[in-house]
Amino acid sequence: MSNLRNTMLATAVLAVAAMVLSASALAAGEKQKYYFKISNIESQDAKIIPMAKELLEKEVATRPEFTTDLGGNQSEDAQIAEIRKQGMQGFQVSLRITGLKKDILPPAPGHRDQQMSIEVKVSIFGHTIPGNKLLFTGDGNASLAGEFSERLKDKEDERFMRTALASAIKQAVSTAVAKLTTTTLEDRKSGKGSKGKKGNSKL
Repeated sequence: MSNLRNTMLATAVLAVAAMVLSASALAAGEKQKYYFKISNIESQDAKIIPMAKELLEKEVATRPEFTTDLGGNQSEDAQIAEIRKQGMQGFQVSLRITGLKKDILPPAPGHRDQQMSIEVKVSIFGHTIPGNKLLFTGDGNASLAGEFSERLKDKEDERFMRTALASAIKQAVSTAVAKLTTTTLEDRKSGKGSKGKKGNSKL
């Protein structure tokens, strides 16, 4: 089970690092900049949709610049008003599980237990609120393999799936955040450039 343990350890290290960074940012008084409304989770295997939504919400919650809570505002108009009031950018975020492969393999030489192999691929999409304009995407994938006990197959299956899915979602969110930040900076630079050009034209 060395591969599984290594993957779980790496995921745990990333989670701890994210928590430390979040705590530091909160201690420094970093203001929330983005509202994520998680609206749609797509998967051919409907059974893992609740797990995927839970893991996505947890991953977003580790990042202090994001929030999924607007204080109970339900209607779209109320949400838009609150987003503008708080000076944030709002996004409707969806997650699509684009690939899911699970195999049961024979025991490794000299071992008794069978092996389980899981590979997961996900994509995240962010549309602006308001406007519904696609502004960023993020892809993530993870794979792991390890031995499992036949008598605990159901629990092991969930554990393997949760570990792989969490790792893929973390990667996808990190990619999406990087693209979102880059896009925001480019928009600001573009805005400044436009203002400069207008000023020069007057001269």
